[in-house]
Amino acid sequence: MRFQAKTAFSRCEKFCLRGIFVMTSSVAAFTGAAVPKLIAPPPVEPPGPGEVRCKTLLLGICGTDRDILESTSPACPVGSGFLVLGHECLARVEQVGPEVTDCEPGDLVVPAVRRPRQQDNESSDQIRRRVDMVPWGNYVERGIVAEHGFSLPAWIDRPEFLFPVSPEIKDTAVLAEPISVSEKAVREAEQIQNARLGDEWQRQAPRVLVTGLGPIAFAAAIVCRARGWPVTMYGRDDPDSFRAGLVTSFDCDYVHEGVYDWALADVEEDGFDLILECTGNDVVMMQAAGTLASCGILVWEGSTRLPQPCQHNVAEIMRAGILRNHVYLGTVNNAPVDMGRALEHLVSQRPRYGSAIRQLVTRQVSVDESLWHYQNREPQGVKTVVVFD
Repeated sequence: MRFQAKTAFSRCEKFCLRGIFVMTSSVAAFTGAAVPKLIAPPPVEPPGPGEVRCKTLLLGICGTDRDILESTSPACPVGSGFLVLGHECLARVEQVGPEVTDCEPGDLVVPAVRRPRQQDNESSDQIRRRVDMVPWGNYVERGIVAEHGFSLPAWIDRPEFLFPVSPEIKDTAVLAEPISVSEKAVREAEQIQNARLGDEWQRQAPRVLVTGLGPIAFAAAIVCRARGWPVTMYGRDDPDSFRAGLVTSFDCDYVHEGVYDWALADVEEDGFDLILECTGNDVVMMQAAGTLASCGILVWEGSTRLPQPCQHNVAEIMRAGILRNHVYLGTVNNAPVDMGRALEHLVSQRPRYGSAIRQLVTRQVSVDESLWHYQNREPQGVKTVVVFD
């Protein structure tokens, strides 16, 4: 079933929500504009049958939000000239409609981003795929593709798109969405390797390289450390910087681009079995590919928004891929199992890495203070979170 957000937007700065006047704002991307704008959020009706009304508590600002703005052509809902941003969300259930039994008022939830789009021809094999595997045009993504996001004080959803959150991780659950993206990357690499090599990674932990020091990179470190795997993180930051120090807080090794030598003397001895490329930089990707040991897997978790032609010796990684049985994997979004596991990781890793995980939220701002962060990154920032409540 396709879910259509209820978004009858008002031009007023005040709106009436069940008889209560609320002064607040939402952040939206407009067609033809690279600058986000504050708008008045919509009045939210009581939930209907099978629906839930949720209140946004925390909202993460993501590189995807910045890409949408930079494009000046957001994928707006039908009939709208703007897209309400925000897809990394922690919310509280406020009211449930008739026939809802899976949640109740007061529950903490994280909403799914991608949902299936209703099709005229649902017999297609592509439509029957898991929603994170269907091609463009067969899904909507709240705050990204054709549905308004969660930069709203309140919104309507369906319980099948809401993941329950334990109260003990209320302070970090807003990170579940980026963690789930890296969880999918690692889970699929595991499944491929299990099909090829049996339980080799279970018997001997793979050596992991994570490139980058952004939210997805730290998310990759979290899901690998949750498995007990040794992780090396590569970045441009000075070793005495905040983010480099955060790497060691997760018991990972840090290598700095200024001193790291990609030309390994013995790739089998000193290379990596799994590389999670999180920079989206083709130069870094090519360099990292040269450190992939035999039967290794490299997963692309990022890319540039508008790729430009570059000169690279692709034939070199092609030959290495043949001789060493490499696998290159691209991944985006998540499956429901990945969001569930992300939330499990936040709970299970709290005793050991809870402090480090909380430090990933490097800035908290109000909605009105958030506009600069939708277009800019702080030099040592990881995740900026908008506080609604």
